[in-house]
Amino acid sequence: MIITFALIGIVYALGLHIPLPGIDLEAFASLKYSVDSDMLSRISILALGLTPLFAALGLAEIARLIAFPWLKQKDEQDRNTVLGAAIVIVIALAVAAMQAYAISGGLGATPLVADNMTGFTMLTIASCVGATAFTIFLSDRIRIAGLRDGLWPLYSIPILLSLPNNVIASVEMTRTGAVPSTQWLIVAVYLVLSVAAVVVTAFLWRSACHEAGTIAEETIEPREILIWPPVLAITAAGYVLAFFAFIAPNVIATVQGLPLQIIALAMASILIPLIVFAYIRRLEVKNGANIRLIAIVSIIAFIQILLLVSGALVSAFIQLPVSPGSIGIIVLTITALGFLNWDTVEVEGSLEPHVSAQTAS
Repeated sequence: MIITFALIGIVYALGLHIPLPGIDLEAFASLKYSVDSDMLSRISILALGLTPLFAALGLAEIARLIAFPWLKQKDEQDRNTVLGAAIVIVIALAVAAMQAYAISGGLGATPLVADNMTGFTMLTIASCVGATAFTIFLSDRIRIAGLRDGLWPLYSIPILLSLPNNVIASVEMTRTGAVPSTQWLIVAVYLVLSVAAVVVTAFLWRSACHEAGTIAEETIEPREILIWPPVLAITAAGYVLAFFAFIAPNVIATVQGLPLQIIALAMASILIPLIVFAYIRRLEVKNGANIRLIAIVSIIAFIQILLLVSGALVSAFIQLPVSPGSIGIIVLTITALGFLNWDTVEVEGSLEPHVSAQTAS
């Protein structure tokens, strides 16, 4: 599994260095960007990254939680698996096409695209849609214990790839005196405590699942509850604020900056417990285990809120770019825990490693 993960990481890194068709490499070189700069990835075939797949799977996860009362029967869920997988793929490719169209318009107005270049928009759309299809293929190749597909291990690859440059930038900022060296200690303490908190949530959830009788012996508990709640909460808060920005732009304009970030963080903190409890209502719990299960998931929700708030505080007051953020820490830690169980044959809540598993129970 680790070898597969490393090979996929290499393939993904190579994709970040393949420019979109129609990009004038001489014009790019004249801008004096280094090969390791982020600018090259922004004009590569993987310029969209995992955004289209992430958006599609996020919508699928929300639909899954909302539609569960109408899909309690296993046969009903099975009938919707293939259809749900197709919908996820179509949404991902449609998002990729729309975002690629926007990218082509922006790049077309720069010297990076020759004036006599024809069909650049179609080439960009085709490249980005193809790259998104390839990321779906890559996500299908990684099976992580407790997760339904390979989105999160694939999501961790860009974080790991950016880590060396972030460390170098942080060292340079410290060397030049741009930031005090004490920030390293703050970041180190934050990272250690955050990783420990994620590990605690994982062990609490595993013990709760076993005691509640929701999983069989020698299986790994479904771990989506350890990642998706803060992610979906942030996403939903962003959608709500975008809606208010559309209907009341003047109101949103008055709270731009830190106040708007605080509002979004508060909304996400309120949504996290709701999403966490939406997950546990899907479980079949044996008699007498409800109270302990509710207590444990309440602790998990509280820890996830703390991770989200502490990550926001670190991002706001610490200039060092070495921290991957609260979501990045959660993803990396859960992925690492999944690798520890890579040889587990039966995974509770998981199917064969393909995108369609996202819509199954």
